[in-house]
Amino acid sequence: MDVATSFLPVLQVFAAEMSRPAFQTFLVLVSGWLLAPRRTIIGMVRASGTTRHHAAFHRLFASARWSMDAVGLAVFDLVTAMMSIVFLTIDDTLIPRTGLKIFGTGMHRDPLLSSRSHVITRWGHCWVVVCVVLESRHFPGQHFSLPVLCRLYLNKASAQKWQRAYRKKSELMLEMELMLEMLKILDRHCSGTGKILHLLGDSAFTAPDLLKQMPASIQVTGRVGMNARLRAPVPPRRPGQNGRPRVRGERLPSPQEMLQQKGLRRVRLKLFAGRAYHLRVATQVCQPFKAPGRDVLVIAVEHLRGGRGTEVFYTTDLDVEVEAVLRRYSWRWSIEVTFHDTKQHLGIEEPQNRTRPAAQRTAPTALLLYSLIVWWHEQVRQGPAPLLLTWRGKSHPSFADMLSALRVESLESISSEGFSTPPLPPHLQKLIQHLTKLFQLAT
Repeated sequence: MDVATSFLPVLQVFAAEMSRPAFQTFLVLVSGWLLAPRRTIIGMVRASGTTRHHAAFHRLFASARWSMDAVGLAVFDLVTAMMSIVFLTIDDTLIPRTGLKIFGTGMHRDPLLSSRSHVITRWGHCWVVVCVVLESRHFPGQHFSLPVLCRLYLNKASAQKWQRAYRKKSELMLEMELMLEMLKILDRHCSGTGKILHLLGDSAFTAPDLLKQMPASIQVTGRVGMNARLRAPVPPRRPGQNGRPRVRGERLPSPQEMLQQKGLRRVRLKLFAGRAYHLRVATQVCQPFKAPGRDVLVIAVEHLRGGRGTEVFYTTDLDVEVEAVLRRYSWRWSIEVTFHDTKQHLGIEEPQNRTRPAAQRTAPTALLLYSLIVWWHEQVRQGPAPLLLTWRGKSHPSFADMLSALRVESLESISSEGFSTPPLPPHLQKLIQHLTKLFQLAT
């Protein structure tokens, strides 16, 4: 089974980093990846229909010479070719695993099962992923988070077991050791191109103490607490003034004190899924206490309806409207959809890798395949994929619809090559139609 002809040019981002034999092996594996009921390496090999030994496909991840970062940057260039401002989302996700010999596994907090007062941990991999936000060409207003770079996080016990240096999740964005960190890689990659990087993240990755360490060329939109300490810019020094220069200015009202003011502006804002939010908004330009020297626009929000209460956002882009800041931050939710779809439809949880290179390549390859499939649907395919299943509120194709459209085109490519002449009997044509429907519904 081969992949669709229209999808082959998209896969050339891997061809540039692999040898020709390795890329041919990779194409066979991708065809099985798209069609396999189980996404283990053996399951992919069986689904592809190849007669080659499965060891060749294991070696592709375990010992072949190619760089995941280089492929990720190629995907970044492909996705952002027409962008001047590149919005990035970042978050971590838990991929459950079984087995003690899988490289890099450990006990991590499960965000789906845990609550603020009760923490539940599971055995598996924790990945920190950076994605590019892409707006749909067919449905303006719909956004996707397309993974480009990722890092495997090791907790203290796992780092000691596998003899690796322990680093915090946040430090995976900001440090540069043997394995190059992600934001600085992108910042260096975009230098001289005129592209502006704008990071969207929650408080775990955009806290003020992390903002201080980020490259000044990267704009940031994130969240802070209600009791955040805010300061005014440092006043200019008077002529003849001696002593050490001030680092921080005068104290300014905290976000909680900002919302206690009277006469605040009220806003009605519609975000994703068409939901309307009624808000009281207070704003001020200041500098976080832990990030002196970086001017930010702090936006304190009080929800007048529903149970969301109060929230505080900030952005380093000072020339933007409040509504635009909140709308941009809502795009961050698309990375959660990305994690859900890669686990459910690409089987990112299923491969079991015992060697370090295989563990650090298999899951990122699935994430990059997600990016390429979505980009193929939005930029290469002529129209949106048909909806396989509909439900209330669904107005655009999901990733499952995009994947089924790619499967159908792959099957049509095989049919046009192998069954075009002589014409098939009606009963065989009907059988192929049934098989096509089963391919569409396969998970």
